[in-house]
Amino acid sequence: MFSWYHWLIVAVPVLAVCALAVRCRRYVRSVSDFLVAGRCAGRYVLLSGGMMGNLAVTSLVAWVETHYNNGWAFQFWNSLLTPLAIMLSLYGWITYRFRETRAMSAGQFFEMRYSRGLRRLAAVLRGGADLLGNCIGPAVAVRFFIYLLGIPHRIMVCGVQVRTFPFLLAACLSLALLVILTGGRISLLVTDAAQGLVAYPLFVVVIVFVLCRFSWWDEIAPVMADRVPGESFLDPYDISQLRDFNLFALVVMFYRKIMGGEWVGNGYGTVAKSAHEGKMATLLGTFGSGLSTVMPFILVCCVLATMNHRHYAEEAHRIRQELSVRVAEELSPDAALAEAVGAAAAAVPAQVHEIGVDPPLSRASSLDTPTLDAVRETLHEHLDEPAANKFFQGYRTTYMQQMLPVVMRTTFPRWLTALLLMLCILLVISTDDTRIFDIAMTWTQDFVLPFFRKAPSPRLHLAIFKAVVLLVGACFWLGSYLFAQLDYINMFITIGCSMWFTGAGAIVTLGLYWRRGTTAGAYASLLSAASISLGGILVQRNWAGAVLPWLAAHGLDGKVRHFLAAASSPFDPWIRWAVSDAEWVVKFPVNSVELSFIAMLVALLCYVTVSLLTCRKPFDLDAMLHRNGAADAVRPSSRGAPSFARRMMAHIVGITPEYRREDRVLAWVVFGHSIVYGFVGAFALVAICAKVFHWSVHAWSIKFFVTGLMVPLLFGIVTTVWFTWGTTRDLRRLFRDLETRVRDDRDNGMVEKSEQRTTNN
Repeated sequence: MFSWYHWLIVAVPVLAVCALAVRCRRYVRSVSDFLVAGRCAGRYVLLSGGMMGNLAVTSLVAWVETHYNNGWAFQFWNSLLTPLAIMLSLYGWITYRFRETRAMSAGQFFEMRYSRGLRRLAAVLRGGADLLGNCIGPAVAVRFFIYLLGIPHRIMVCGVQVRTFPFLLAACLSLALLVILTGGRISLLVTDAAQGLVAYPLFVVVIVFVLCRFSWWDEIAPVMADRVPGESFLDPYDISQLRDFNLFALVVMFYRKIMGGEWVGNGYGTVAKSAHEGKMATLLGTFGSGLSTVMPFILVCCVLATMNHRHYAEEAHRIRQELSVRVAEELSPDAALAEAVGAAAAAVPAQVHEIGVDPPLSRASSLDTPTLDAVRETLHEHLDEPAANKFFQGYRTTYMQQMLPVVMRTTFPRWLTALLLMLCILLVISTDDTRIFDIAMTWTQDFVLPFFRKAPSPRLHLAIFKAVVLLVGACFWLGSYLFAQLDYINMFITIGCSMWFTGAGAIVTLGLYWRRGTTAGAYASLLSAASISLGGILVQRNWAGAVLPWLAAHGLDGKVRHFLAAASSPFDPWIRWAVSDAEWVVKFPVNSVELSFIAMLVALLCYVTVSLLTCRKPFDLDAMLHRNGAADAVRPSSRGAPSFARRMMAHIVGITPEYRREDRVLAWVVFGHSIVYGFVGAFALVAICAKVFHWSVHAWSIKFFVTGLMVPLLFGIVTTVWFTWGTTRDLRRLFRDLETRVRDDRDNGMVEKSEQRTTNN
């Protein structure tokens, strides 16, 4: 597929990033250097590193998987969260107070606020949840590479048929481990920031190419407009029949933001120079994340047009046939079964859909439906019913997820495919190393370290940490190799990580802001939420193969189905557990978002109730936040007292005495862009006008073209130049500060007696 110069495009940047990671080793001279980069990171390095750490191949695949089936209309209502997200960023909700505690990890904060036992429990739950929710990331990425490059699933080695997947998986994880073991958090931060410098301009190239390759007005918009009532891809007022991604998911997101469900505690939130610098990085991220959201959007448009417009009917037919054969070959070593599946897919004629002439498409009847139905019938001919249902669930999931790389290989020229392959390899490194490092930090700092009565030497401390890193890397490999993900990627990550975040939101947020929270309440919150989430995972994972057959054998399937339908009926259509027969036999009706929301509510109720029952003395928050004493006094301004109006406006925007002039300008720019333009102009006024004047689908396509593509693209070009300059400057400052800073071996994440507070338990 590639010539030597294409592989050169891929190899040179990847090798440069690995060399940069090794170079960072010279700056590691203490435990805090390795774990939190000496707390020397500036706002632009935090911004670039954080964006690359969160943007993954998995997220690109997940966006396409979600929006290919559900469109973009429901994303419009996410703007309801804009004022909340901006105000939380402006005020540094949770992140500012956590940085004030000076804790090196979430567990250190838990020991300071609650107890050492809770720190250990939280470490087990959090590390396990992160591992469960994120271990599919390498698996999705490696499959992406296999389908993008057309790599065979099995090869012959010394006469033995061997799968290529585990070896490619080991290679990807080895690159991530190399970055971690050489320089720790410094390597992660620097390499992620450097990758951001590469990614920004490449995003612009991809966006421009797709807009030139496909016509928005003649191909993309008509395909998105061709949907049945209730399942619109463009009109946000016409999405009542969408199932998994709808306005209820928006309610859950709102709750998660308020209760800290998206809070990490380790990650780049611990490496900022100061709480203020971390806050400003969050503000910059709110303002400058345009390209990172346009990139998935434009890839969705590319896949939708290729697979559904009549101009590309033959091309789409070949893609569906290739996907069916390759997915069957991956899921089963039975060559006869894979051949039968391929024959069934090939027998389906090319789907030439005339928009405006043929009936509009829907989730139940899409252009992929004939292929999926043919494969389902073939599976039932070759397997018994439970095995066929389970196989088809895995087939359909993999088919939808790997549609993106096959479309990219078919649509993009080789030079652009090589650039995207290089970017995706860098994304795999930046996300895998961050996830592995965070889990290893959780287990080392919050589970292993509390067993030491006396602080270990820096050398022993780092040796333990690196051993745990290797253990977590092995767990990632094993989890990716063995675990079958049978739901939407976003749904799987949600339910996997919910073992932690559903209970952690209450103990983190109320632990930072409420003096009466107790250790007993924290235990109740974590254990109740973890139990509900784990039960949901087991039911979802084994529904088709074990749970439903067991219910049917005991005559309970009908009763359970009736109960779920009745329980959800008051909340229909946003919560709908009454499903068709075809869906009932392959998927548990309660989705991951709904299960996590139930767990979050139970956790909050348990925390508040148990804390009120067990609280004996209010907790000293000021001491934990280091706010006592003259050091916290704010120096009066030499310019005189501002007017009442200016003080009120500054308070609304979150400006504090720490803000320099450029910080105040940035705060107002973010407020104006996000609130005035983003919320008032692009959302509120649009929503009102669309409702009053009954906008057509064509009008909505114009709206999404302007606000979803062109405006973010223009802002992205500006911020690319801006952030490139800022990141380069902050990287130089980071290296200078690491060279000159004074190390303290006591800064290792252990809570000394002098740091322990008088609790209310």
